[in-house]
Amino acid sequence: MNTSTSDSALFLPPIFQVTSMDYLFEKDLTLNTSNIPTSRDYSSFYRIVIRCLSFYALILVIIGTLGNFLTIIVLCRRNLRRFVTMRYLIAVSVCDIISLYGWNLNNFYKFTISSNGTNLEEKSLVHCRVMSYLTFVGLQLSSWCLTAVSLDRCLSLYFLTWKHKYGKLARTKYHIAFLAIICLLLNSHILFVNGFRTGPPENTIRCYRTRSNKFYIYPQWERVHLVVYNLCPFIIMLSCNTYIIHATIRSARIRTIRRAANGSSKGVFSGASRHRQLSIMLMLVTFAFVILTLPSCIYFVFFRHRMPANKNSRAFRHMVQICLGSVQFTSHAINFFLYCFSATNFRDELRDLLRDLCLHRSTDSKFRQSRTTTVRLTTFHKSRRVKQQLDSGSTSDNSHVERNHILKSPDTEKVFVKILPKVDDYRDIENTPN
Repeated sequence: MNTSTSDSALFLPPIFQVTSMDYLFEKDLTLNTSNIPTSRDYSSFYRIVIRCLSFYALILVIIGTLGNFLTIIVLCRRNLRRFVTMRYLIAVSVCDIISLYGWNLNNFYKFTISSNGTNLEEKSLVHCRVMSYLTFVGLQLSSWCLTAVSLDRCLSLYFLTWKHKYGKLARTKYHIAFLAIICLLLNSHILFVNGFRTGPPENTIRCYRTRSNKFYIYPQWERVHLVVYNLCPFIIMLSCNTYIIHATIRSARIRTIRRAANGSSKGVFSGASRHRQLSIMLMLVTFAFVILTLPSCIYFVFFRHRMPANKNSRAFRHMVQICLGSVQFTSHAINFFLYCFSATNFRDELRDLLRDLCLHRSTDSKFRQSRTTTVRLTTFHKSRRVKQQLDSGSTSDNSHVERNHILKSPDTEKVFVKILPKVDDYRDIENTPN
């Protein structure tokens, strides 16, 4: 591979090799690629963009993990976990954490850490199958749990008996378990047939393909994944959100008319306001998911196989793909900020959580200080008591010795005999009535 001096000065790994980002169709390319620059100067620019996007992928992993963990903690609090919607959003956050660690870490490893541009999945056959399996399952399950939220909200508004019969809180875990089992079984073949080890002398791992079919994952299974992950949820979310918007506007008009007729009564409409905020939050989250994942879906379905396949254009293709992938995974990392922006209840619970943590920490510090002070005072009193006992004991011993010495002195024996009472006198004193 020929590289220029400017390319080597960037300390970037070579990317002109067939990886999980590359697959070619055995047909002629129909895209006019004359307008795509392929000079080495542009190739260096593509490499710089790819390096920046690889760092962005790592930032997505860090921020998405922290944000989703905070989301899970806040939604598990008593005031929020009693809602069916929050149970689904907890499952969405768990799936988002799982999905963020697959291809994002691979992009960072491949374009930043690896010296020869190898994929993280190519470390071993276990890496290949487990990482690809968890990524596909996490993305699909997150999408369908979010779809279930919109569908449940839509059916609750359309059928008045839905919430009491099928949308109960106790049944939510069964709905989530059903979706999880479907996604796990749908992608289970990846654990058994994806990837293989080549024979000697190479002994390398080839991921996202089988021995007999190098297009098994890309593009064949990828198309199924895009239908399950993007197309079907997009249609359901769009239909449900359209009806939710219509129902929200209609209910707002009815509340306005009733408020004008009956006067202002905040207590009557507090429940309606809460449901309106919940609907706005769901619409914002679902629209963000659709907008951020739709470009990637359109590219991989309609344009990826039309990209130029020569070595000079491979850097451009990698830049486009990692850019669209970063936009796609942004939707799985920003839900925490969308909840904070659109839901007052979520902000209140987050503030209460932070306040409880601060109060707990200050209470622990005060308790430690008071406990230390108590221990010090107890130690001081004990040492003082022991000292007093030692002083009293030594004083009594000295007086006893001095008394014996005086009593044994021949010069003063007669005087003290007269002064000190006898034993019989003590008996008389004890027997004397008061």
